[in-house]
Amino acid sequence: MTRTVTIPVRYKIVSLLLTGTAINYLDRVNISVAAPAMMAATGLQKSEFGLVFSAFLLGYAAMQIPAGLIADKRNTKRVLAISFCALSLLTALTPLAAKTLMSLLIVRLLLGISEAMIFPAVTAFNVRWFPPGEFARAQMIGASGAPIGQMVAYPLTAWLVLQASWQMAFYVSAVLGLIWVAVWHWFSRNYPREHPAITAAELALVPGAENSDPSPGWPLRRLATAAPVVVLAASAMGFSFVLWTVLFWLPTYLTEARGLSLARVGAYGVAIQACGAIGLLGSGVLSDAILKRTNKVHIARTKLPAVCMLLAVVCLLAAVTTPSTPGCLILLGAFYFFLMSTPVAYHATPAALLPRQAASIYGIINCCASIGGIFGPAAVGFITTVAGRWERSFEMVAAIAFCSALLLFAAPVRPLEASSEIPPLPMKSGRPA
Repeated sequence: MTRTVTIPVRYKIVSLLLTGTAINYLDRVNISVAAPAMMAATGLQKSEFGLVFSAFLLGYAAMQIPAGLIADKRNTKRVLAISFCALSLLTALTPLAAKTLMSLLIVRLLLGISEAMIFPAVTAFNVRWFPPGEFARAQMIGASGAPIGQMVAYPLTAWLVLQASWQMAFYVSAVLGLIWVAVWHWFSRNYPREHPAITAAELALVPGAENSDPSPGWPLRRLATAAPVVVLAASAMGFSFVLWTVLFWLPTYLTEARGLSLARVGAYGVAIQACGAIGLLGSGVLSDAILKRTNKVHIARTKLPAVCMLLAVVCLLAAVTTPSTPGCLILLGAFYFFLMSTPVAYHATPAALLPRQAASIYGIINCCASIGGIFGPAAVGFITTVAGRWERSFEMVAAIAFCSALLLFAAPVRPLEASSEIPPLPMKSGRPA
């Protein structure tokens, strides 16, 4: 007799979130692959395009904290659907907006605002749908949509630019986002108990099965000034500076400094992003395994990523200084593997600090990360234009990555509820507000 294998509903949910974040990153970075063609068509300079890259991150940063608060308290399923509809529309409007620098800056700013909801909402979903021992890997499966989306973006965008036009790359991305919204609306539910396909056995495993938590939460100011959150946010600023610089400028670097064609950049970009995807997935599995074996959150969630960041620094410096192009590509793959093994600290630690406000904590951390990311693309565009050498820009990037690693080593990871009492509800006239 053939035994039927039933896939748990939570695995299907996280798979759908993975697909969504991959499409989300396709919408983010297709502009970086299309940048050479767009600059040639519009006459924009590198320094101006650096501002275009940073405009996205400005909107992304501004919305992160509200996004975390909304994800913890509102209908997260609906919020994700609205976000994807908005980002798909704005992606489709990008070719029209590229007629002037100002309109392109506005569209990229609004795109950043639209996409800000996604990762706080993913965090809120995973807290509800996964037990603590599976949380890091669930988070990193969702986050692995970043390199997977880029793996798709590099060859797909390059192919569309070469075979059709750079405008077509944005239209295709927009259509994929709308298809995902339809599937998400049909299958997902906010809470496990609401899903018609979940079994009693799976429901018993999930800590967020209930639809609400009646106890009061920490106010935003107290969350934002808690020592673990402050140190993690400062480290995330450095990480994001490095990440967004690489995301936006790597294709141009490989074209100009290494003499690769756009088609070859697309092919090698897939391999580099695959290394990042392996790093993300592997770090989640390894972090959960270390936590299970040692029961030491600080080792599993922050010290492991800190070591990975230091290794990324070494690989980056070696990549940009080697005269060998094949050697550079191999080292860039190693760099991205270790770099993308670092975000487990920012994605998984919030649930260890305060599970029921994990999305709010993640929003605070990611807000600071996005602020760091705002300056990276613009700074590299400026330094490269003035100095005329890519090496100077990447040396600065490596120094910031080193500081980010040191902060992770110093991060004080402890449950916030264990360190201080939850503040009482605000009062009005002797009654709870």
